[in-house]
Amino acid sequence: MTEPTASATVRAEVLLPPMPGESEAAVRYRTAELEIAGLVGDRLAFAHPGGFERALRQGFFQVRIPDGLDLAAGDRFAQQFFREPVGDQDDRYRGFRDVAVPGDYQGYFDREHDQWENFYVERGNWALLPDDVSAVGAAMVDLGIGILRGVLTELGISPADWAEITGGLTEQAGHQMLAFNHFRAEKQVRGSKFHRDSGWVTVLRSTEPGLLALIEGELCAIHPAPGCLVVNFGSSIEVLTAQLPTPVRASVHGVVRTERAAGRPDRWSYVTFLDSSLSGTIYRWLDGRPHALQSVAEFAVQEVSRTYDGDNATL
Repeated sequence: MTEPTASATVRAEVLLPPMPGESEAAVRYRTAELEIAGLVGDRLAFAHPGGFERALRQGFFQVRIPDGLDLAAGDRFAQQFFREPVGDQDDRYRGFRDVAVPGDYQGYFDREHDQWENFYVERGNWALLPDDVSAVGAAMVDLGIGILRGVLTELGISPADWAEITGGLTEQAGHQMLAFNHFRAEKQVRGSKFHRDSGWVTVLRSTEPGLLALIEGELCAIHPAPGCLVVNFGSSIEVLTAQLPTPVRASVHGVVRTERAAGRPDRWSYVTFLDSSLSGTIYRWLDGRPHALQSVAEFAVQEVSRTYDGDNATL
């Protein structure tokens, strides 16, 4: 392996307009035409010829929810984790503002510059969650890892190197984070900042429009298709594949300002972030082998530091 360099993962600045409200976004930005795929084993089956290459170029696609995956528990948790218990059977999904979660980047967060409040929990702490929510997380992780393995296969990345370059993620290790999001319409700020995810693959459960993404140089709205989850690629796979004939795009994206009439429920969503372990290394694939660039811990600080601040510029 080559010696690490400190700056090879820093990409050019992207300047974007202020995050709009959902009514403005609905008339200003067209809906992205995303590819739809199914996962068959570790192979992605796209509905259209060229769909794989287009998905990698756009940085987003949608995957059909596998048969037997019931998302109801995850949905209930995302809609209630921030609420106080009231004495009914759904209390097990509530009261998570005050739950202490050990480890970095975990627990409840109230974002200063954004409408969203979050609850982040890595797989080693899923015992803190209701069992049915953990089961949803495990199924979404399996789906995301299958997608990653399928992409690496299609790109010709040697399976013998997968465990090393993904920090064990392809072998069910690595960093597997569940993140639940609630967007508070009464807070007159952006929904969330434009950013790139830092890891390999993100699998998103969302049931309504609101996500904006920079797709092939154009800001577009992402509309979740019925029966599908939204998938986007993160910076780790963009850095790895930057010199390949078919590089993977980590598209910049964010959430519009939620606007709600009285009595209409707020926006919610949840994701699995799939990343290398923090003790791992960020690589670039060159000349048929991985070249070390930076520690994952340093890379995570670099990426997270520009995700939650008040600046609309994205690095």
